[in-house]
Amino acid sequence: MGTRGHRLRSSDCTVAVTRNDVARLAGVSTAVVSYVVNDGPRPVSPATRERVLAAIAELGYRRDAIARNLRTGRTHSIGLVVPDIGLPYFGAITQQLVECAFEAGHQMLICTTSWLPEREHAQLAALAERRVDGVVLMSVDPLQDFSAVAALGIPTVVVDRPEFAVRGTYRATAHLVGHGHSRIAFVGGGRGWVVSRRRREGWAAALRDHDLPAPDELVLAAPCTRPGGYAAAAELLALKEPPTAVFAESDAQAVGILRCAHDHGLRVPDDLAVASGEGTELAEFAIPSLTTLHQPIERIARDAVAAVLAPGADTMRRLDNEEFELVRRESCGCGDRRR
Repeated sequence: MGTRGHRLRSSDCTVAVTRNDVARLAGVSTAVVSYVVNDGPRPVSPATRERVLAAIAELGYRRDAIARNLRTGRTHSIGLVVPDIGLPYFGAITQQLVECAFEAGHQMLICTTSWLPEREHAQLAALAERRVDGVVLMSVDPLQDFSAVAALGIPTVVVDRPEFAVRGTYRATAHLVGHGHSRIAFVGGGRGWVVSRRRREGWAAALRDHDLPAPDELVLAAPCTRPGGYAAAAELLALKEPPTAVFAESDAQAVGILRCAHDHGLRVPDDLAVASGEGTELAEFAIPSLTTLHQPIERIARDAVAAVLAPGADTMRRLDNEEFELVRRESCGCGDRRR
């Protein structure tokens, strides 16, 4: 009896169950067992299929994934590299990517980088060693030279938001200006993040186009967390001339800002208006609900998985998302508080 497969339990011992065992019990060849297990490539009569399935159930046989991978050259796994899965946006898109990968018959191996470029490179190398079929990369620096990643020889899709970060923040800031605000703060993620720099560009451009100042004292870097947003808001509200509106990079920061405003006896949006840049469920269920930039993450995830699994997929491809919607809610003065 072979050594591959799962175990056949008996009162005396535990032995490995192989495809040969299934074939012997069902009275068929091992090739027929293979056709049933793999649903092809040749048809099997219903009666024979039932005998094979009954033998599989009785013996507790499962196909050997490692042997299958060696035979097909595929692991049916996709690597996902994200900066921080704890952030609402990355958590939401990770869930969508996992769903799309599962529908495509693949497992998703999730790696985080804590916004460190050297850790990103290490995670990509580790996924290459595991011979994943492809990688979806949400990079710390989407503008970097990806030649080293391409050299790994794995189909890789970089999910980037180049224009969304600039145009989306511009539109949200201009919307706050439309509500009569002239002193609007910007709370970014810091650490030199490329997306934060892009968002700041959009914020500054909107103020400039409306002949409004963009002083450095209204620009703060903070962790993309509720405590980070709270601390940033406390610093802004302590200014001699505090802002009347704030754009926050993440929904988590924005929720922290809402809490800080409440603790300072301020009403949102009457005393302080708030907008954020992620558009997760956190924004919808905050009190008051957050005006935010929403992206079609379901479509982004679907397109990313399809691109990385496409026959003959490139070793490096960029999937740019420029679609967004400014969802107007209570935190800026729009929306119905009774909802």
